Amino acid sequence: MFRKIFVVLLLSAVTSYATVTLTDETDKYDHFTLRYFYDESSTLGIHDIEKIECTKVIPNQFSQGYYSGTAWLKLNVTNHSDSKDYVLYFTEPFWSTLDLYTKMNDTWTIQKNGLKVSLQERSIQNYNPAYKLHILPGESVTYYIKGQTLSGHIGEFMIFTEDEFFRPNRIDITDIYIIYASILFIIILFSMYNLIVIKNRIFAYYIAYILSFIVFIAMKSGFYLEFGFPGWSQGLHVVGTIVVFFLVLFSGRFLELKTRMPMIDKLFRLSAAIFLLFALLISQDTPFACLAFNIYSSLFFTLLLVVAVKALYQGLIGARYYLIALIIYMPAMGMMTLTFNGLLDNTDINRYAFLVGSFIEIIFFTIILTNKYRELNLKKLQKQKILLKAKKSNQKFLETKIQQKTNDLLSINQQLLKKTQELEITKEQLTRDIQERTEAEKEIEKQKDILHHQANHDSLTGLPNRALFNIRLKQGIKKAKKQEKGLALFFIDLDKFKEINDSLGHDVGDRVLKIITAILKSSIRKEDTLARLAGDEFTIIMEDITYSEDVSKLGHAILNMFAKPIHVDEHVLYITSSIGISLYPQDANNEKDLLKYADTAMYRAKESGRNNFQFYRPEMTKHALEQMQMKTSLRQAIDNEEFIIHYQPQVDIATDTLVGIEALLRWQHPSKGLLTPKKFISLAEETGMILEIDDWVMHTTMKQVSKWYHDGLDPGKLALNISMRHLEAPNFIYRIQNTMDSYGFKPEWLELEITEGHMMKNAMEIINKLKQVSKLGINISIDDFGTGYSSLSLLKRLPINRLKIDKSFIEDIPEDEEDLTIINSIIALAKSLNLKVIAEGVETIEQINFLKSKKCKYVQGHYYFYPMSADELQEILLTNNE
Repeated sequence: MFRKIFVVLLLSAVTSYATVTLTDETDKYDHFTLRYFYDESSTLGIHDIEKIECTKVIPNQFSQGYYSGTAWLKLNVTNHSDSKDYVLYFTEPFWSTLDLYTKMNDTWTIQKNGLKVSLQERSIQNYNPAYKLHILPGESVTYYIKGQTLSGHIGEFMIFTEDEFFRPNRIDITDIYIIYASILFIIILFSMYNLIVIKNRIFAYYIAYILSFIVFIAMKSGFYLEFGFPGWSQGLHVVGTIVVFFLVLFSGRFLELKTRMPMIDKLFRLSAAIFLLFALLISQDTPFACLAFNIYSSLFFTLLLVVAVKALYQGLIGARYYLIALIIYMPAMGMMTLTFNGLLDNTDINRYAFLVGSFIEIIFFTIILTNKYRELNLKKLQKQKILLKAKKSNQKFLETKIQQKTNDLLSINQQLLKKTQELEITKEQLTRDIQERTEAEKEIEKQKDILHHQANHDSLTGLPNRALFNIRLKQGIKKAKKQEKGLALFFIDLDKFKEINDSLGHDVGDRVLKIITAILKSSIRKEDTLARLAGDEFTIIMEDITYSEDVSKLGHAILNMFAKPIHVDEHVLYITSSIGISLYPQDANNEKDLLKYADTAMYRAKESGRNNFQFYRPEMTKHALEQMQMKTSLRQAIDNEEFIIHYQPQVDIATDTLVGIEALLRWQHPSKGLLTPKKFISLAEETGMILEIDDWVMHTTMKQVSKWYHDGLDPGKLALNISMRHLEAPNFIYRIQNTMDSYGFKPEWLELEITEGHMMKNAMEIINKLKQVSKLGINISIDDFGTGYSSLSLLKRLPINRLKIDKSFIEDIPEDEEDLTIINSIIALAKSLNLKVIAEGVETIEQINFLKSKKCKYVQGHYYFYPMSADELQEILLTNNE
């Protein structure tokens, strides 16, 4: 979109007639109006324009131009004077075309392009547009002016009588510009001399400031057109920003902002960069760039004024003159800015005011720099004087020193002879030091090798650690791929190894791991890699596999080696392992998935009863996903109260009477039906949800049993299975006491069952906790007795009341001689410790008769009762009560 021409303030009070009236009262006419029409397409001729009514009226004094199209100006002149020869003159040289049309005898004559009209006899410059007008007294003439320009600032029309226009002694504004520029060049030469002598950057900034100002004046006056340079539409604004840029640098240096006001100094540097950016934006004719420059300049000069006042109060030499120059300069620059933007008329008085203001400002700046020169030169001379004085003093001092040094050299010569002998001794010492250093470097290399080995190997077993294992596995896969052979990854986890650490101590556990390492090393080939990942987890990378049977053979060989007992001091241990195997490329082709699948297969081996190996199958991943889903379902079961309690009576076989009940947890799963604890209890312990489940069982069963007792029924002792996490909880005693108090449940009605294997973990802490339970009057029973690692000394210290023989020993009697021996031993042990015994899992009369013969008084099992609901048990209790 082309810009509209002459964005100016239109005169609101202009009449409908725009006529210049010439009289004998004046020789110069510089206030009149013109009619105007804008031909955007530049296609209209004088005959077309003559037919168009020009309705827009503008003053002859305007400053803003346009960038395309053609402007037609209509001028009506009426001559009421005695003169008949006049000159129409335009004050600015920025028109590219300016033609005057005059109609005589119905024919239009043209004074072509006033820019090229040569009027040698006049004192003004030849490149300003000027036309001769011949108007008879009493005559009225209409002129049309056709103009084209690429400038943003173009000036004003004026009419002179011919005598006034060609008056030799009349000084034009252009002459003033030239005189002004000449004075500035003299100031530049003076400043250059100061720069050469003092070599201070402030003079360089001032020279650059004045040079840029001279360029600004040359563009303002149009003087540069003398050299054939083309016009530039935004040249004045661009050069104006450069002028301000150098003024910023000069002011910052003069006001000593770097030392006096560091923060303001940083702001000045930033402002200098911003003014350079404005110069670039204005040169590219960016919209609103000139407006933004004018606004920012106003804000900056306000800040500069404040800073100058502060520098004056700080006692800066020359600050008073700088402040005066700034106060004079700011109105001059403001007047120029208002003229550029059309807010003031572009009259000679405004231009003279700008020149006078800026000239006074530069004179003051020159005075300031003269004082600065004297100050800096004085400092320089004082410094030179001090250096010269010091030089003379040093000369005498040096003569004395030379004599002293001569004497010293003679003494040193003798000392050197002595030092030569010492150096021979030192040479021998250095030889020894070099040998020692060489040995030390060898020792460092040795230590580096040791550290590298430690970084990649397990400190206990000396096996590759996880980092080296990953490297070896990656290399093995790459090798297998290249040779088109198979690779197997064994993931070996020792079964129940934590129980050895908990019961026998970590020292014994570490010695067991070393023995296991030796066993595994003896089972693999030289090219295979055995590594320890963590704790009781080992891996074997088996390479160069041609037949899958070789993998199975190694799995069987490892299990057979683990079948032999391990002797550690007086302990005889039987260790088993669970092994997961994944194969390359059948299962995966990268190390991450191979390890994950071998780990998954290992967990399947544990779920399959431990002491076996399992090859990875895709459905194992599905099983792992099912385990995750089971965890989610278990959380929902707690929230939705999907658990129920079944009770299994405990019987005195001598009288066949009910003496107690064991609470058995069941999960009424929405889709899988009724689940026993074997399906979910390990998952609950793993996730920590066992605490919430134990709390629910304790509340539910105590509430029910307390109700039976208060109703006159006798269910006997309530046997509750307690998890180790529940028992080890800090507030366990408080929770069980609070639950009993809530339901009026008596301590003698309760017996807590703790599995033998769990009891051996943290034995001392468990003993203390069980003693607190026993003080409450609650009985304690060891469940699944015979399946763990109980020692006689530990049993003697536990406050227990009864041993519960595990059903695995009951189910095969009386046929299994080994089970008979174990049961006889447990009953004899209980009798020696004055403990009661109860056998679980009793299902046949033969089992009953055998237990009677061995004086085992209490039993529990399907022979008497299956687990039942509370309502079913209540019917039995009511029958017994009758």
